[in-house]
Parts: sequence; C-alpha cells; structure tokens
Amino acid sequence: MEPLTFVNIQWVKPLLQKLNDIRGQRAKEVTALADVFGDPRVLLNYYVVPNCQHHNPADHDEDERSRSYVKAQVDVTLQAFLGGETLLRDGRNQLFILADAGMGKTTLLLMLKMWHLFSFWPKGYDCLLLKLGDDSLEQISKHEGKANTVLLLDALDEDPQAHGRIDERLKALLEASRNYRQVLITCRTQFFPSTGLDPLGDAGRVTLGGSRCPMLFLSLFDDTQVEEYLCKRFPDKPWYCLFSRRTDPRRIKALEILSTMQSLRFRPLLLAHVDELLKAKEHLTNAYEVFQALVGVWLLREISKMEQQKLSPVPTVQELWSACRLLAVYLQMLGKRELTEKELGELMQRLPAINHLKKLDFGGRSLLNRNSKGEYRFSHYIIQEFLVALAVCKSVLQDDIDLCPELARGGKPKLTMQMMEFLQVSLKSDALWKSLAGLDIEILGPSELVDMAIKGLLRPDDLIGLSFRSELKVVGNGPEMVIVPAGSFLMGATKDFEKDARENEWPRHQVTIVRPLAISRYPVTFDDFDRFCESTGKNKPSDGDWGRGNHPVINVSWDDAQAYCAWLTEQTGQSYRLPTEAEWEYAARAGTETAYWWGDEIGVNRTNCRDSGSPWSGKQTSPVGSFPANPFGLYDTSGNVWEWVQDHWHDNFQTAPKDGSAWKSDDSNYRVCRGGSWLNNSGFVRCAFRFRYHPYVRNYYLGFRLVLGSPW
Repeated sequence: MEPLTFVNIQWVKPLLQKLNDIRGQRAKEVTALADVFGDPRVLLNYYVVPNCQHHNPADHDEDERSRSYVKAQVDVTLQAFLGGETLLRDGRNQLFILADAGMGKTTLLLMLKMWHLFSFWPKGYDCLLLKLGDDSLEQISKHEGKANTVLLLDALDEDPQAHGRIDERLKALLEASRNYRQVLITCRTQFFPSTGLDPLGDAGRVTLGGSRCPMLFLSLFDDTQVEEYLCKRFPDKPWYCLFSRRTDPRRIKALEILSTMQSLRFRPLLLAHVDELLKAKEHLTNAYEVFQALVGVWLLREISKMEQQKLSPVPTVQELWSACRLLAVYLQMLGKRELTEKELGELMQRLPAINHLKKLDFGGRSLLNRNSKGEYRFSHYIIQEFLVALAVCKSVLQDDIDLCPELARGGKPKLTMQMMEFLQVSLKSDALWKSLAGLDIEILGPSELVDMAIKGLLRPDDLIGLSFRSELKVVGNGPEMVIVPAGSFLMGATKDFEKDARENEWPRHQVTIVRPLAISRYPVTFDDFDRFCESTGKNKPSDGDWGRGNHPVINVSWDDAQAYCAWLTEQTGQSYRLPTEAEWEYAARAGTETAYWWGDEIGVNRTNCRDSGSPWSGKQTSPVGSFPANPFGLYDTSGNVWEWVQDHWHDNFQTAPKDGSAWKSDDSNYRVCRGGSWLNNSGFVRCAFRFRYHPYVRNYYLGFRLVLGSPW
C-alpha cells in the first residue's frame, strides 16, 4: 500500500497561486489564521526548506563543522512521520519540533495547515492548528474525528499555562491529544524541559511521564540555504545584464553584511528583514546590535512615511523608540502578546508617550502589526523581548515600569532566555546581575544562575541567599542548598567567652572562608536518603518509628554519608561532600559570636535538645525546619541530630588550618560530628561544641548535612 502524502515541497508554488485567487469563506479562514500565525503569502513567497536534526544545534560551537549532527530535509522527515500509521498511543504519534526564536517553527505548521485547507492532503483527513493558550485543552478535547486528524500545537513557550509548570502542562497536553492521528508541538529550545532526555540514550526521543515521543530540532540555515533565500528575495533582473555585474547588487551587499554575523546570518527571522539590515550603517556583530539596527531602520522608515503624508506633529526617532519600548514593557509585565483597540486607547490615556503608535503603518514589513480584530502586537515575540532588554540596558526599565498603569505596576516584566541572551552580549558581567533586579527572573533556575557565575557572567557574591535543588538523573531533586557569603570568624570557645566551653574547643582562632559556600538548608532528610537507597539497592536506615519524610535521616555512619555524597555527585554532575568542621561552624554561627546563634541562653522552644522545652525534647527527632532559621537561612544547626563533618578528630585546635579546609590525620581513627541532638543537654548544642565517633558508627541521633564543592 502506497503511503499517504501529507508533505510535498512541490506544493508551495501551486499553494501560492491558490492563495492569490481566494474569495469568500476560504478568504475569511485564511485571514483568521493570518491574524494568529502571520500572512501565509508573505511567509511562503520566499520559503526555503529547512533541515532538521536530532541534536540541539546549540550544543556545538557555531564555527565548528558538525561531524555527528546528521541533518535531513524537514519535509522528508515530516512526510515519514505523517504518512505512516501509528497503532500504539504511547507517545510515538506525538512529535516535538524545537528551535530557537525566528527559526520558522510557526511557518512550518502554517504551511501544513494551508496544504490541508486547499485540499492538497488525502481526502478524509482533517487538520487542527492551535496557538497554545488557556483554552487549548478544551479545544483539543471537543474536536471530532480525532483518529483522522493531525493536530498542530504552536508555541508551547508562549503558553501561559506552561510557565512555572512546564512538566505538568506537557503531560496534560500529551494525554489530551493521545487519540489524534498525529500531533506536532513546537517550542523554543531553551524553554523545553531538560528532564525528558530519553533514558535509552536515543537523541531523537524525549520521555515525559508515560510517553516516549519523537523529537527533532530545526537546523540553522547553512550558507547554501542563505544564498537560496537571497536569490528569491533579490532575483536577477534582465536589465542587470547590461552592466558589468549580472547579480542584483542588493544581494551582494546582503551577503557581505551577513558574512560578519557568524551564526546569526542563519536565522530565518533576520533573513526575512534583510532589507532593513541593508540600510544599517553600523558593523553588526551580535544579536543585540542586529535587532537594535533592525528596529532603528524600521522607525526611520515610519518617520519618513509620516513626513510624506504631511502628518503633524511628526514624532522624533527617540519618541518612537520610547513608545515601542513602553508598549513592550507593559505587555511583558502582563504576560501578553496583544492589546485590543480598547486596551490601547486606555493605555494611551495613561501613557501619552505611546500615542505616536497610532501613526505607524501596520502593513507590509512593519514590526508592529494589527490583526483583523484590530489587536496590536509586535510582528514576532523576539521584537518584544528585545525592546524590554533595551530598557534594561539603557537603565530606563524602572522608569518605564513607573509609567505603566496600576494594573501592571504591581509586577515585573518576565525575563525570558532570549532576553538573557540579549543582556549577556550587551552588558559587562559586573552589571548583568544588577540589571536583573527589575525583572521577574523565575524562568532562570538556580542552576542557570550558578552556571552564569561559573562562566563569569555573574559574581559569586551576587548569588548570596540563592537557594536551589540540583536535578537528579533519577526522578526528583537533591537537597535544598543555600549560598552563604564568604567571610572570617572566630572558631572555637574558651571559658572566658562561654561558661560551658571545653578544652577541645580551644584555642579560639580566626578562620577565613574565602569563597561563598553552598550548604544544605536542612540536615539530609529521609526523603533525600531513601531516594539514594532505592537507586542503589542499599538497605534503608531505621527511623525508630518516629517518621521518615522530612525528618532528618538517622542511623547513618560517616561512611554512609560519604556514599550518599558520591551518589549525589554522580546524579547531578556537581561535586557534593560533607562540610569541613570550619565550614560547619562558620555556617552555624552565621556571623554571630554567642554560644548559640540566637544568644548565650538556650531559651524555650528554640531547638530540639533535652532541656529546650520543645515537644520533641529528649524524646525523638523533629521534622526539619520546625524552629527558626539562623541569619544564613539554615535550620537545625543546633540540636535535632548530630551532623558528621569531613574532618578527622583532633584533641584541640592547635595547628588547625585557618583557611577552612578539612583537617585530616593518619593517626586519628575518629571523625568529627557537630551540633548536638535531641538527646543531649543544651551545652552540647552550642555552636562550638565538638564530639567524635568511629566512621562506621550508626545511631538514632547521627545525621549529616552537605556542601557543594565550590565551582568558581
């Protein structure tokens, strides 16, 4: 049986002819699609078939010739996917298409829909194209004839229901669309969760919940495709033959400009606006400069049109920049892409500066468009993102926020990864972190922030107070870590300073922790340790019938703690270990010099020890976080459970390291533990108190916490 044909690149030209001749109801359908996804005539007129691949194009250097990144034409790949029958509904009929901004994801889906709409597809097959949003699940559910329908879901990264809950949203979409013939879902690469990497190592698949779905990346154009596009955009005309050059000079200049832009020249969005780039006078070397030139040329063109139409008054270029920037900031604060005519009118009453937008020409190659409903939106989301980044770089973001109506003023514009890329190339590292203060940085996970610090884009000091949980290869995350500042402190105690001080706590000496330290906010819990046991087959320690979950793990030896650290390091790719004794006391004191971080007296219900007056005192462990945190945001540094540290036991601090490193000795058979427990009196839970056990000892009052080996 011949496979059904759903994709044939030879259909592009006849489709364009039909589009130019449409009338009546069909014209209304095309207009409705154009309002959401862009004008198909413009998109298809210069269409160049992109390639696709199973590896992320961003995973190798842009100037390196790719050896292992095998590419195929996307039309061939999609025909193989859509033309075959998929009997099992386990995810293999649901394809993810990933690419960066402006790479042609939407154009690809729109072209498929147009081929269906104009009857190029086999009879009896339907196509449903949706921009993902609040009502998508309802539309997916109510559509009839799912078994013979190809479902196209565009822009997962712009779906308001996916922000902050991407895994949950993906599982809901996959479940709702399971019974469709095939499903295509597009998303920006940076937004797609990394947790779904296929456990079998198949680069062309992603595992989400119970679904194992195919996945492909749209490739950047290569030089041949760039030249093909420019030939369509600037074709040679007969009269050029009369001169010395046969090639359209605009194409020659475009190639010269694009050759300086490295991988930026391979982005379809920028190629679509190459005529604007031809008018730029600056030497463009990065994405920020390219989009600044692109918007600048567009605004100059708009002013020229206004002058020709003798409009009065004609705004200045700076006024138009401000108006567009204000609109972008306002939309980003609301998490929106469009404004209705009414909303824009109300906004103009409150923000007279954007009245100039009414004078813009919204047709053709404009970067600000209106759809058939009269709604205003930037032609591509990346333009909106750039303008917000511009406000940050020009140090006017807060001024713009203050000008916005009260409806939006309570929040902050949401940072996106694309905005982050703009900021990284336009700001120095010492200014980057400060620049983010006016943005909602929820999308930047702690791991991304730590990675930025490693790359020198942020200072480690900028991360103080940040908490994070490293992602595990198995399901879940590691313990919550918090970054505490570098600093110096006086370690130990003497009778002159603390009445309960012991001889093994002297001499009191200064220690310097030279770098910020990432330490676990709580002692390691049973939840954390049980995940390790389940992954490795190790026997779970007894909880004494006191409760597992968020109780601190007990009955663990120093050796057990080391095994957990090694496993966590393997699971996360980050170097976890026990704290040194100096690091532990520095973190426990949190800048204080008293017996306990809250003062010199134990008080009532401040901690879990025998004489602290808590519900658990002298009876059992308490759930972690049951008492106030110290100034560094750490819990249970005094009491609850003893905590193993890295150091070997020494009888006092004479000749102890002063740089915070672990103090080891071949002559010592003991390991240090600190902090005291639920069983001990208050003198044992002082910040300076020290104790020792053999590394193989397990007991109902022994636990531990972690630090992350400094990556910077």
